[in-house]
Amino acid sequence: MIDEIRVLKIVVKRLESARIPYMITGSIAANFYTTPRMTRDIDIVIEVEEKDAETLFSLFSSDFYVDKNSIRNAIHNKQIFNIIHSEGIVKVDFIIRKDTNYRNLEFKNRRSIVFEGQKIFIVSPEDLILSKLFWARESLSEMQIRDVNNLFKTIHNLDRGYIEKWVHELELDEVYNEVKK
Repeated sequence: MIDEIRVLKIVVKRLESARIPYMITGSIAANFYTTPRMTRDIDIVIEVEEKDAETLFSLFSSDFYVDKNSIRNAIHNKQIFNIIHSEGIVKVDFIIRKDTNYRNLEFKNRRSIVFEGQKIFIVSPEDLILSKLFWARESLSEMQIRDVNNLFKTIHNLDRGYIEKWVHELELDEVYNEVKK
């Protein structure tokens, strides 16, 4: 059976071959920065336009379950669509990058790392914290708060000024106060 890491590598290679800008985020990204934990899917932010819907469908339709209309709708509405690897039953959530000051900066701050001999782009740890705070606020998920606590415990050179500036601007103060920094 194919695992999440192999699916991640397949997806990244295909995005790069099509020159679609991306960054890994969510729990997979957290696993690069702190104590790994099980995850249910792979979250990837992509920077695409409506004209890219057909390209995305073509990239993955041979070995993933892909719905062309969900791709079009997600791009048009700046939302999420997913694909599922047919063999491994691994879900990949593609998050369409929103065009806000913060989301543009977050994407600009992504980091290039080498993972198992392959270059990949990953969200910065500061922006991962902010995203997990946002998800915690929206979903009321304790798991997101635990991830944020782990990130604060294990990453010692975080730009806390950057985090606190955006916590305030993104109105994440209430959920941020739940975190043991």
